[in-house]
Amino acid sequence: MKVKALSRSAASTERQNSGDLRMQHRNLDPDHHPMARAREYTRAVTAAKLDRMFAKPFLGALGTGHRDGVTATAVSRTALVPFVSGAADGEIRIWDLASRKCVAELPGGHSRAVNGLVFDNDGRNFYSCS
Repeated sequence: MKVKALSRSAASTERQNSGDLRMQHRNLDPDHHPMARAREYTRAVTAAKLDRMFAKPFLGALGTGHRDGVTATAVSRTALVPFVSGAADGEIRIWDLASRKCVAELPGGHSRAVNGLVFDNDGRNFYSCS
């Protein structure tokens, strides 16, 4: 009985340094991978869904939103009605999350980007910094 065995040279399987990656032998012939096209289609659809899911920023869906990127947010400890957001252009907006409307705008609050927003312990006043 004849037995055929695959043999590879030791140089093709051994690493020269301990940090080198191990060589992986792969057959890239499309005849041996019948599901490759379906797999790529599934990956493309998933990527498109993720792009659509993360396309809109959180405050972009609230009414008109900020003109520049949102850099800080704060929520009162006592209620969700005063939700405050600050943008990179120095503008601060107060939102009503239930109706998704802007309650108040403070356009000239800061000359630079708003870096922090925090409410006091009562939840009536908020403080901002840039």
